[in-house]
Amino acid sequence: MTTIAERIAGWSATVDLDRVPPAAVRAARRCILDTVGVTLAASVHELPRRVLDHARRTYAAGPATTLVPGAGLSPVGAALVNGTAGHALDFDDTSYTGIMHGSTVVLPAALAATEAAGGGGRRLIEAFVAGSEVAYAVALLATTRHYHRGWWSTATFGAFGAAAAAARAFGLDPGRTATALALAGSHASGLKAAFGSDAKPWLAGVTAASGVEAAMLAAAGTTGPRAVFEGRTGFLAMLNDGHADDASLDALGKTWRLVVPGIFFKQYPVCSGAHAAVELTERLLREHGLSGDEVASVVCDVTPVVAISLVYDRPARWQEGQFSMPFAVGTMLARGFLDVGCLTDATLADPRVREAMAKVTMRRDDTLASDDAPEGARVTITTRDGRTHAGTLGQPTGMPSRPLADARLREKFERCAAAGGCDAQRIASIAAHIDALESAGSALPVDLGAGR
Repeated sequence: MTTIAERIAGWSATVDLDRVPPAAVRAARRCILDTVGVTLAASVHELPRRVLDHARRTYAAGPATTLVPGAGLSPVGAALVNGTAGHALDFDDTSYTGIMHGSTVVLPAALAATEAAGGGGRRLIEAFVAGSEVAYAVALLATTRHYHRGWWSTATFGAFGAAAAAARAFGLDPGRTATALALAGSHASGLKAAFGSDAKPWLAGVTAASGVEAAMLAAAGTTGPRAVFEGRTGFLAMLNDGHADDASLDALGKTWRLVVPGIFFKQYPVCSGAHAAVELTERLLREHGLSGDEVASVVCDVTPVVAISLVYDRPARWQEGQFSMPFAVGTMLARGFLDVGCLTDATLADPRVREAMAKVTMRRDDTLASDDAPEGARVTITTRDGRTHAGTLGQPTGMPSRPLADARLREKFERCAAAGGCDAQRIASIAAHIDALESAGSALPVDLGAGR
């Protein structure tokens, strides 16, 4: 009997760019551009640098690029660093297939393995597409009950995506790809308790690294449990109460989840659950000519997914602020913008921000929930002179149904790369490389990880 891991591997090991629809290739390039950008933006922050120092002490030097400036590392070490940096600002893309950050674990694994194998841009895209589609197929297999039980699906589902990406980049056959999935799945884990701490981005890095390591061990002949999904003590039984929707596996290579339902690209560097309310607050202030000082209160009614994700009413650190509606909306009230420069403890300590945060209340409203708008919000602003302005936004800008245009995604990349210390020439060079990735001789520009 063919196991689930073998079914998945039979598809992912044979992903060929010639058989990937142009829409999926375009979606992959957009994900890669955005993920590289937010990783570069985070590269100057303390956590990615700390993890880079740790990786230098722990892993060998090697051919794999770290986007945090430094010498090349072994594939496992580089994936750990890049995966951590890619999620450190929580500015990376989101998929509502499983409610997860797929690119931040799949791309570091695909990149590290592609470079280790001496592959170019074409192989990187094939690996990224394979890993992304596998991660999202596993998400559909397990359904969103997994996320609502408290598992962080970026790590749990992402482990399979990272392993599939690395296996494809290394050119493993279906049998050894199935083993890579089995090894990665054997220790797939991640708790939402990590939200608001360094543990969350570190888990993204660990997940990317574990996928690469699983593929390398499989290539060397290590064995793993082929029934890692459906076994009596397998992934589905232990982490998902035995629930599974096998139909998702039949869609591999037919329905491309990078395209349908597509990917959400963020405008603000906070949890996606805050985006609808922040965008709506910004819009209401602009439409009614209000300043934050004129606002007496803001009530944000939100869906259940938002309520269980934004867990910090009064955050003590900026990382907690990324999972706080008062911080996200309060910063918009106090400063009129919310960008990567706001992610500091100094912002949180700013008296104007603290005063604005105190005006913000979040309430759960289950009637707002829908499959099309999982993280929607209704915002009611009351001014000091008693006026009320309200609106509802189901899907913030950046959602697949309201996509960021290529030009706006490029602008975000440029801002992020500049925040990471790249000059205009290097920014243009990186973007041009990704635009022509299918024909590029290297996965990414060879000097990308050098000192900036």
